[in-house]
Amino acid sequence: MAKVKRRTIKKSDTLPAIPFTFDFYMVYWEDIQSDSGWRTLKEIQKSKPAICVSTGWLVKENRDVHILMSDYNYDEHGELSDGGNTTVIPTKNVIQKFLIKGL
Repeated sequence: MAKVKRRTIKKSDTLPAIPFTFDFYMVYWEDIQSDSGWRTLKEIQKSKPAICVSTGWLVKENRDVHILMSDYNYDEHGELSDGGNTTVIPTKNVIQKFLIKGL
């Protein structure tokens, strides 16, 4: 069996600072609930919307939407490049939001 050379990944002693001033939130919000199965009419009538929880940097908030971004990356120059894992929540669906301090 051939010997496999392992590559060592060097970790930086210093991590880049969070490159923006958005706050990190945990948002409780209401969403559609559906079921394609067979249930009694009484069970159907007891149905309620789903309560969801999303976390991320609140990058936009207005009367229409709350937009959270949970991930971001840096380009080869160490500058903020892209955001990912975004959640767009209609503001009318937001139940409550909590600022997560320390980030």
